[in-house]
Amino acid sequence: MSVFRSGDQPPAWCELHGFKIFEVHSEPISVPVADEKQRLLVTSGSCRVTSASGAQVLDEGQFMDLDKSNAPFVIDGGDETAQVLVFYGRWGRELGGCGIFKLTPGSPGWAPGDPVSYPKSTNFDSHYHDCDEYWVILEGAGTVVIGSRSFEVEVGDCIAIGMGHHHDLPHIQSSVKGAYFETSLEGKRRFGHLWEHKHGPADVRQDRV
Repeated sequence: MSVFRSGDQPPAWCELHGFKIFEVHSEPISVPVADEKQRLLVTSGSCRVTSASGAQVLDEGQFMDLDKSNAPFVIDGGDETAQVLVFYGRWGRELGGCGIFKLTPGSPGWAPGDPVSYPKSTNFDSHYHDCDEYWVILEGAGTVVIGSRSFEVEVGDCIAIGMGHHHDLPHIQSSVKGAYFETSLEGKRRFGHLWEHKHGPADVRQDRV
């Protein structure tokens, strides 16, 4: 199964071992060091991350890696509220991207991705990566396509996408906001959205489904 939630066991091939969403208010929250590596991504608002080496303020879409040597880690939102997503797992030193994506309902427009055989109602592009990728749905609901399979997803779902597998978000029931994390680059180690019509055949890892 390529869709799991916080607290569930992800597929065995995943470099991501888990994730947790923190709703941050004025009271400080401790972020546990729960795995070999941790990446913190601010998914709304702004927050301060304090560690043994100092403090840093991060805004929506910004992230930082939580090195165990700098523990303990505490987050707070000052006088505001924020939302923070922490990824836990084991990944390499050369990574793809990490951030926020948003998609609103509307008439599909032109998308530069690879052609598809299924109907679409969004302009999201069908693409692949030279790495595994994980989406966490923060707002909204929709249909995700990975290869020949489709999944209905909602808030709190994490979608695990194996290297080389085409993926798409062709339909949404309401505006979607999600977080993405592309882990260890492999093969040709290219970053960004890749399309067969431009970048050549995908290196599909068949054991990552």
